[in-house]
Amino acid sequence: MFRILNHDQIPFADQAGRLFNLTGNQLSNDGKQRIIPFLGAGVSLSGRPPNPHPAIDNLASLNLDSLLQQLGLDGRAKVFIELAILVAYLMQFREQQDAAKQREENFDLRTTLQADAYPPSAGELAQFFSQLANYTTFRDIVRRLRGEFPGYSFNATEEYQVEALKLLANVTGIANPPDLLTSIASYFESVGGRESLWNNLSSVISLKNTPTATHKLLAAAARDHFKNKYALDYLIITTNYDCLMEKALDDIDVPYAVLLTRKSDQKVVVRFSEKIPDAERLDDLNKGETSGNFANGFVLQKSGDLRNVVVIYKIHGCLSPKLKREEADGVIISDNDYVDYIKQMGKGSNVIPSHVNTMMNSKPFLFLGYSLNDWNIRSIFETMREKRSRHGGVQDVSVMYKVGEFEEVFFQRNDILIFKTDLNSFVNGVVKQLPKDMREGVPL
Repeated sequence: MFRILNHDQIPFADQAGRLFNLTGNQLSNDGKQRIIPFLGAGVSLSGRPPNPHPAIDNLASLNLDSLLQQLGLDGRAKVFIELAILVAYLMQFREQQDAAKQREENFDLRTTLQADAYPPSAGELAQFFSQLANYTTFRDIVRRLRGEFPGYSFNATEEYQVEALKLLANVTGIANPPDLLTSIASYFESVGGRESLWNNLSSVISLKNTPTATHKLLAAAARDHFKNKYALDYLIITTNYDCLMEKALDDIDVPYAVLLTRKSDQKVVVRFSEKIPDAERLDDLNKGETSGNFANGFVLQKSGDLRNVVVIYKIHGCLSPKLKREEADGVIISDNDYVDYIKQMGKGSNVIPSHVNTMMNSKPFLFLGYSLNDWNIRSIFETMREKRSRHGGVQDVSVMYKVGEFEEVFFQRNDILIFKTDLNSFVNGVVKQLPKDMREGVPL
């Protein structure tokens, strides 16, 4: 049944039991995975500190009513001016922060994104590609507005007005990002080519190696899952390009295999963790040239003492520095990529590897780091849910800090239980419910 539970209503003991397969305070002896983590961009960004808020001392002393009376404004115009002043104040605060940051770092957007411990957000990527392509949809808006006032001498240049609108979008969330990542990526690819898109995307993501608290929690859950002698592979699904989940598993010596579906021919590309003995041989064993591993019918090949692994299925591809574009381009980022992907999904199970389809049968998803307000993610979720529903109904769970009215309708229609809290608070709530001997390596 659809519900929205606030932080103090969340049954953290139950969630700890589902993630770590506990019965009471003991590991269950059935070796089953009870819930499948489904990771979005918010997981990789959750390690960042929150944005500071501006001081309001100057605003408190502002006699706004007197100013509005002098202008002769009331009704909606008065409300708009009050909002405009507050937004302008916030814009100046953010601009001053950015200016200080730019002075400190000899600002270059690529350098800044590379220096950040965590991957860029969709908005930052959109800004990055917008700069590289020298294109923004806001330029058309500015030119149209300037055309409404023929003969007027504007104080600011067209370019500065474009930057002001971008900042307005950033602080208000209206039309933010100003250029949708999917659209600007399509434009960039059309003028620069696929290889340039891949290389630039990889340059600001591939070398990130700082897992967040959420990554560490899931790595610990997988580690304890394998303590059961009957345990099978453990599935984690993600739409993230980064390798932070792999890094969290490497840090506690949990073996894994990354799966992605190649765009060119729908064959599955497999990359085993380097700590696994004969990892390169296992990679070769799973190559399409030897096993013909199309997604439809794919079964992960293992051998020797490797009994089970964490299977990380990367829906949108992977930007590991160990992968080459011409061999493993499964990156889904542009409008064209999403259209092609969803079209392939509609043809049957020839995009999602069969091994993954089997593992997610009859199991609920735990959405982490998603708002699910993007049409592309919702379309992918709907298709995966339809495939899984043939094996019995299950209720999915989503951890979210904010829930908009539009998203609420979607969650209600799909019977998704909402835990209204931030990811770090959710992780801490789960960890506090674990037995002491299971908390090692999991942040509190």
